[in-house]
Amino acid sequence: MPGSRAVLVGTCTYTQGLPQLDQAAANLTDLFDALVEVVDPSGLHAVTDPTAAQLVLDPLDRCASSPAELLLFYYAGHGLRDQDDRLCLALPGSVDTPHDARRTSLPVDSVLEIMKRAPARHRVVILDCCYSGLVMDSPAAADLHLLTATTRTARAAYRADARNTEFTGELVRILADGPGPVDLGGVYRHLDRALRARGLPRPRQRCVDHSAGFVLRA
Repeated sequence: MPGSRAVLVGTCTYTQGLPQLDQAAANLTDLFDALVEVVDPSGLHAVTDPTAAQLVLDPLDRCASSPAELLLFYYAGHGLRDQDDRLCLALPGSVDTPHDARRTSLPVDSVLEIMKRAPARHRVVILDCCYSGLVMDSPAAADLHLLTATTRTARAAYRADARNTEFTGELVRILADGPGPVDLGGVYRHLDRALRARGLPRPRQRCVDHSAGFVLRA
């Protein structure tokens, strides 16, 4: 899709007590491959284990600086809650306490502020982390299409012996192997059916106007 851009972020290595999450690295590899047909390869960026928030925000800011058909942001890793119950995206050095979460991680509001001012026709945020539904409470999330692995209070699911997290494994499956055209609404319906059938946390989606009809894969 000419002019489309995506920033994919995965944190798998942690140094301050959070569980290691090797699946996040595999998520980036597999989702990158699945999106090559959707996003102009020159606009597809993967960031693994960013040690500072700016290592995510800088490439996102560059991608958001000019008009595009699609701007997509994806994160896989641990989700943390700060003192005000706001969502933070864990980085390798993040500390999982309400007092330290915001200071040591990437506050999701920082991502949303860049996304909301981007002159892209479709702006999509996909979060595969615990408590990811909290993103829907942020004023900065207005006018963004949101797809999250869980609700505000649920933890995201993964198995130690699996290549991908449960949510992203299904996301890659529908993008790579789904029958016929796949739009954002169809992605959500597939995820909801597949995850619910296995007793896993249900994903959330929030659409903007007709954003659910945006075709990710023709």
